[in-house]
Amino acid sequence: MADVNAERSPVSIPWLIVAGVCAPFGFNVVATLLPAIQTEFALDHSRMQWMVSTYALTMALGQLVGGPLSDVFGRRRILLLGLALFSLASIGAALATSYPQLLAMRVVQGLGACVTLVIPRAVVRDRFAGPDAARAMALIMISFTLTPALAPLVGGLMQSWRGWPAGFVACAVVGLVLFLCALRLHGETLSTAQRVRFSVAGTFAGYAGMFASRRFCAYALSYSLLNCCFMGFLVIGPSSLTRDYGLSSIGVALAMLAAYLGFGAGNLLAARHVTRIGVDRILAWGVAGGLLGTLMLFAASFSQVLGWLLAAVFVQSAGTGLAFPAGIAGATAVFPLRAGTASALVGAVQLIVAALFAMLAGALDDRSFLPLAWACLVVCSGSALCVWPLWRRRGPVALRAARR
Repeated sequence: MADVNAERSPVSIPWLIVAGVCAPFGFNVVATLLPAIQTEFALDHSRMQWMVSTYALTMALGQLVGGPLSDVFGRRRILLLGLALFSLASIGAALATSYPQLLAMRVVQGLGACVTLVIPRAVVRDRFAGPDAARAMALIMISFTLTPALAPLVGGLMQSWRGWPAGFVACAVVGLVLFLCALRLHGETLSTAQRVRFSVAGTFAGYAGMFASRRFCAYALSYSLLNCCFMGFLVIGPSSLTRDYGLSSIGVALAMLAAYLGFGAGNLLAARHVTRIGVDRILAWGVAGGLLGTLMLFAASFSQVLGWLLAAVFVQSAGTGLAFPAGIAGATAVFPLRAGTASALVGAVQLIVAALFAMLAGALDDRSFLPLAWACLVVCSGSALCVWPLWRRRGPVALRAARR
């Protein structure tokens, strides 16, 4: 892997993997806390989805600020600020005495967590180019595999031990540990000469220019739409698995491993093969996997067999895991000189689309996974339409050009 700036970059890929733990941990730890929170505050199901969508929307909008600020002040300062904010908000969530207070703390949590999404991606663009960037992106996505798999288990254990507030105490501990590690391990990868002057008008103009790029939009929307399938299962899955399949909180966490392990399998396949077959083809194969998993979800909805459901979710999530790093690397490569801003925008698009789909998924819950299967078919088809021009016009050409 060609490191283009190794001489000034003390940040390692293993540390970026660890740094990425914060956002997915805060996002997924609530999965097994939701039933207890719903009982505690006497909430209906439609209001519960705000625990997921509020966090996702805040991370999305926060990235639009955090990314450009990292282009101005550097990656290290913004990362430390975000981790501190996440830790303090997690303590506030554990102490919340009402649902509005809890949601307010989730907003602040999301603001802090968003930088742990945008900074590792920007650092990858600081250091790598072409398929090497996609491979590095796939490797740091390991934290998006292991963390979502472990976070619900941690949440379930903490909830069984000390109730739902203990899950947010675990978030605070994670944030504090990462903050202390960042002080020592995260050096600056953006030189002073490469930083830009802050300008609100310039930032909006930069975002407008990125949206005007068909290539950027194709990459960003393709993987963002595909990711909706995973988001839908996260929202509907815990309550449906508890209600319809009689699983305990620990059983739900174990069942949801199908999604996380599938995502991880896709990440590993992308890391292994992207330098050989190219970013665009990996993205196309990811969409194909998402469509296959969706067809399996239709069959599982009619059979009501837990094993079929988990197999469908695994395949669907594997497709998302393949597409995720390829979509991010492809989108940020379009504007390499504004890596922080591009990383922020592509992350914001993904999270906004996911949050909107989470709201839809909550409304579609009718005691079966069939409505979710139809919704997934729509978003996977949209993803395929985005990938098609990339597949036709670039394909292996992108790989050859990157290697020259």
